[in-house]
Amino acid sequence: MKRKINSLYIHIPFCKSICPYCDFCKIIYNENYEDLYIKQLMKDLSVTKDRFFKFKTIYIGGGTPSILKNNNLKQLLSYCKTMLFKGGEFTIEANPEDINDDFLEICQSNGINRISIGIQTFNNKLLDVLHRNYGLDINSLIKNVKKYIKNINVDLIYGLPGENLSILKEDLNNFIKLNINHISTYSLSINKGTEFYNKKINQITEDDSADYYNEILKFLRNKGFVRYEVSNFAIRGFESKHNINYWRNKEYVGLGLGSSGYVADERYTNTRNINEYCNGINKLEKEKISLNILKEYYFITNLRLSDGFSLKEYKHIFKKDFLEEYSKEIHFFIKNKILIINKDRVKCSDYGLITLDDVLLALI
Repeated sequence: MKRKINSLYIHIPFCKSICPYCDFCKIIYNENYEDLYIKQLMKDLSVTKDRFFKFKTIYIGGGTPSILKNNNLKQLLSYCKTMLFKGGEFTIEANPEDINDDFLEICQSNGINRISIGIQTFNNKLLDVLHRNYGLDINSLIKNVKKYIKNINVDLIYGLPGENLSILKEDLNNFIKLNINHISTYSLSINKGTEFYNKKINQITEDDSADYYNEILKFLRNKGFVRYEVSNFAIRGFESKHNINYWRNKEYVGLGLGSSGYVADERYTNTRNINEYCNGINKLEKEKISLNILKEYYFITNLRLSDGFSLKEYKHIFKKDFLEEYSKEIHFFIKNKILIINKDRVKCSDYGLITLDDVLLALI
């Protein structure tokens, strides 16, 4: 009997160059590896298709999915299209330098209806810092993308070395001129193993990060965007259904090198060894989800959302009343305007979302 799960994530690990801040599973592009990788990925997709009903959302991320050769991209997308419910959300990530008419035509003809583009910043000095100064007219690029795909997300990174509030405001103005319907914003995080970490580059302070975030929040709200998750802003109706599935702590299937999934009370991560993966060897890291661990994930994911979680759902899952179980913490959170409880819903205030780590520490 096939199992019903809403979302499928597919990881493409190849990159032309490695961004100095990125700690995702990735390798420098190699054409031979690409062909071997896609061959194994197609086998995994076939097994997945036999095991699960069609998905409501499919997301192809990376790495750099847009780096794939046209024949491999067609093969992958055309097969995925058969695994998606009619009207489902089908997203692909792309780097600006890879986007051309051939790429867009392949995407459109094979069901892609949402694209996420890693612009990061318009500032040339910051693009140099990121090794991403591709020298493109982004406004013309986005106009061309709109001919094929209407649902467009762009990524914005803030807190980069050499950035200040003035540069951020200029970036925000340039992003809004693109007239797109979704913006993902991320504060630069320095992680072990990255170039920035090895160069001992420091993250901005929590106070500076909060100042940057509040500027983004104020600016995008004034432009008609709704913040529906800590880092994500959309024109109403264009929220990412795939990512909301993650943040609701719902199950999803993850395929490809280093990707993660959550199926049948078990979270797993696929092998990060490219040779093993291409040879059909997938040594999974697994985590069995007990009720206590489930509660941790529930808070970590749902409280990122602007509308939080349902008290009825919490009681249904954990057989406890949240208001009674955490009465002491709730009193403190409400007194300090960190949590908002309105009828059936518990959510963070604007200030609560900025201090979300502290909220989670108190609950977990």
